[in-house]
Amino acid sequence: MSSKTGFDSVPAFDSSNWLSWSARMSQFLMVQKLWAYVSSLITKPALESSAPTTATSRPATAESIKACNDWVTEDSAVIGYIKMKCTESVVAGIPAMHTTSKEVWDSLKKCFNKASAATVLQEICKAFSFSLSGGDPIDEISKLAAIFARLEQCGFTVPDFIQALILIIGIPQKWDMISTWLLSYYSLDKLEYSIVANAITGEYQRLAGVS
Repeated sequence: MSSKTGFDSVPAFDSSNWLSWSARMSQFLMVQKLWAYVSSLITKPALESSAPTTATSRPATAESIKACNDWVTEDSAVIGYIKMKCTESVVAGIPAMHTTSKEVWDSLKKCFNKASAATVLQEICKAFSFSLSGGDPIDEISKLAAIFARLEQCGFTVPDFIQALILIIGIPQKWDMISTWLLSYYSLDKLEYSIVANAITGEYQRLAGVS
């Protein structure tokens, strides 16, 4: 297991921030190469025996016992990471019967992965207040895309042409020619977020002299 790089950036889960917390925590576990335990890509090894098949009681091999113990150790570390980033009240609500990281994660998800109207409204407001600074647009465009992704997780999918129009609205005045060209060249059924994003990025790189 690697060092706890990025653990400090994972916010505390207080029952109200499932979307942001689960995204950060899953990313951290991926970096630690532990997410496979939560997603069940790495499952608990079965105990194996080298005894004849006719034996009624067959002791497990030392190798299979070690493999099983190693799995429990790693899976327990995942549970520890998850609980360390949960408030006491959240931890107290995790059923004692849930003893694997997948069970703990699924329990939290079932209880708290419910978007409120306030959450959806907050993300919508972020989207409609979006504007590009006029500098390198790549990170800013990615942040807007992340807002739309979170809305989709909440069950509120923004049509692609609306996403594209919101991005166009955020174009700074000095790049007005991009807006004019996009709106005159593309009909609504052809206008896509990726088209607008590529046009903005291309114009920035052209003006900056980036090949």
